[in-house]
Amino acid sequence: MVGKTVGRPLCVLLAVVAFALALVPALAYAAEATPVYKTLDDLAGKRFAYVNGSVYNQNVQAKLQGTSEEFYPSLSECVAAVEAGKADAAVQLSYCCQLAVNRRPGTVALLPEPVSKVSEGFFFPRGSKLTDEFNSIIKRFSDDGTLAKLEEKWVAADESGKTLPKQDWDAPNGTMKFATSGVIEPFSYVGENGIPKGYDVELALLIARELGYPLEVSTIPRDSIFAAVDTGKADFGGTLTQTPERASVCDFSDSVMPTTISVIVKSEEADTPAGFIEGIASSFQKTFIEENRWTLILSGLGVTVLISVCAGALGLLLGYGTVLARRSGVRWVGRLVDAYQTLMGGIPIVVILMLFYYVVFGSVDIAGEVVAIIAFTLTFGSTAGSTMWTAVEGIDTIQEETGLALGYTRRQVFAKIIFPQARQQFTPQLMGQFVSLVKETAVVGYIAVQDLTRAGDLIRARTMDAFFPLVSTAIIYFLFCLLLAWVLRRIAARIDVTNRPRKIEGVVEQ
Repeated sequence: MVGKTVGRPLCVLLAVVAFALALVPALAYAAEATPVYKTLDDLAGKRFAYVNGSVYNQNVQAKLQGTSEEFYPSLSECVAAVEAGKADAAVQLSYCCQLAVNRRPGTVALLPEPVSKVSEGFFFPRGSKLTDEFNSIIKRFSDDGTLAKLEEKWVAADESGKTLPKQDWDAPNGTMKFATSGVIEPFSYVGENGIPKGYDVELALLIARELGYPLEVSTIPRDSIFAAVDTGKADFGGTLTQTPERASVCDFSDSVMPTTISVIVKSEEADTPAGFIEGIASSFQKTFIEENRWTLILSGLGVTVLISVCAGALGLLLGYGTVLARRSGVRWVGRLVDAYQTLMGGIPIVVILMLFYYVVFGSVDIAGEVVAIIAFTLTFGSTAGSTMWTAVEGIDTIQEETGLALGYTRRQVFAKIIFPQARQQFTPQLMGQFVSLVKETAVVGYIAVQDLTRAGDLIRARTMDAFFPLVSTAIIYFLFCLLLAWVLRRIAARIDVTNRPRKIEGVVEQ
């Protein structure tokens, strides 16, 4: 029976994998690519893809009329949108665009004409003393050629020399926290064994050494970095383009790397793929083997399992507690439980997650994993408690009255008569809700937690292959949820009293 139960979803899985891999565009193309658009003016009225948190749409709109805009989590998704025809162009810093084109040979090309020049700088909370300290060191690094050497190092094609200095200096001033996206190579990306690196990271390390701080680097989505810096979760954020609106809410350092904004468009050779099997093998190599990226996936899966199991177990206890609170008969307690469940059920989990991390625990040095467990415990506890209570309410009151008439206390009636029957009804629903909880944890990357989904995001940003890492992540989630559902069914069967042999007093088994 178990073989049939597991075998059928596996057949479905193989069909899904085969179809998904057929969509993977990581094929072999010609080395040279010609852009379908020749000049920037040709893109007037076209659709542009931007990375979340960027302001380059303002630069584009200042030059072109009638353009529309869409925002994506990283440049790899922007490039995928261009490849799929969902956008006509993707916009990012020139160095990032050139790397993206190099990693997607033949599918996309770089428009020869840049949009405009920009200067990027670190940003700090308003009034931070670090702003002047950074500016003093940045000026010195600019004068003595340190910035030029860093730029030459991190934009070079050779990866062997792209290493970071060890933090072996005296650090009497406590830890300095740096938040960066980790998806904008060569400025900030995740390298071998999941270690953040890049131009911004090394420059931040060198400045921290000058100031006598150890540096703690965290990678979070770019649109969450502002909240991290504003609430004190980070002392400063990775380099951004300064605008009047941004300058009104945070302080910026002097420019650390003058560069230009470039445009990626589809190439004329994009429809001439060759070598499907070679393309899949190449994607697998880049996603799992290169730079030991499988360790990043494994680590992310471990975080997903940890948050899911802890939140699931604690949420069940919390849900059971809400049932007991309702049965207490105290009216205000029941109303409090109603308010809690209504509140948790009416707010998206990603909003709850960010509120807890950046507001409730904004001034507390607490790990993102702990905050995630707390947030998911509260949301799952609300759902589980409501499900349990519905089942308990469905038990005929005559059974409780009969138990009381036989001399049992109200607590004994609930424990021995009411709850065991209700458990048979709500267990299947809770199993499905627990599996859904696993999938919901995919949003924890918003609070600097590197789970399975976030690991896939970091890999996609590095390889510029938006499809294969997504397919791989989907398969891992599917297999884990399949295994989890099987384990939960086994546990449910073990605790099901109807599956246990019954003995009748006075009757001897032959």
